[in-house]
Amino acid sequence: PSQYIHRVGRSARAGKFGNSLIFLTPKEECFIDFLRIRKVPINEICNDERCSPATSIVPSFSEQKSKGKQQKPELDKVEEKIEIINVLPKIRQFVLEDRDLLEKGTKAYTSYIRAYKEYQCAFIFRFQSLELGVLATSFSLLRLPKMPELRDKYDKVNFIAAGPEIDIHGITYKDKVREKARQKRLAAELAAGGKNAKQIKAEQYLAKKLQKEKDRRQDAITKGRNPNKKRGKQAQMYDEWDELAKEERLHKKLK
Repeated sequence: PSQYIHRVGRSARAGKFGNSLIFLTPKEECFIDFLRIRKVPINEICNDERCSPATSIVPSFSEQKSKGKQQKPELDKVEEKIEIINVLPKIRQFVLEDRDLLEKGTKAYTSYIRAYKEYQCAFIFRFQSLELGVLATSFSLLRLPKMPELRDKYDKVNFIAAGPEIDIHGITYKDKVREKARQKRLAAELAAGGKNAKQIKAEQYLAKKLQKEKDRRQDAITKGRNPNKKRGKQAQMYDEWDELAKEERLHKKLK
């Protein structure tokens, strides 16, 4: 409780008032009683202050037409259809476009796990009951980070990682200065060699290969061809020439 009070106190300084909001899972709700025993004032948020999911008004089936025109539904005949919007795919797309978001999400995830594991109230916040995979999904991680707490759990957690076609090392910073510095560090690491450098090169090669195959299939679909049909040697040779021409144009553009 002392640590909790200290953190809440950071919301109000210099004689000002502040508010703090705590989110708890059903397994952690006994923490509320624990705080009250320690004389910590805490109140449940009112129903009218809660964030409700996006809703759409749908007329009930009892609504009838009159004289060929549709009447307005009465209030007691209107049904609310609750639609919870899944924003995670869009957040993941933001992560793919900015390395800063990727690193912040990973750092927040590792900090959360270590803080949870080292918290003094271990009888309430049990690390073994923590859904590590679901937690990683909520932080919009592309892959699980390497950390001791996950050493024996990589294949057991409920988490769908980004496929090998995603080049994690190819995700850039939007900040050009930071990206230039990162590219310099990456080039030095690859030039030095070693186990990590070999793994990076292997991942980059596989991602490029899979992306090339994906582009080929999409191009075949666009041209009305069967992407699963094997092409002849001559057709493959033409495709390779087209690919070389594209790369040459790109190289000239970058120069």
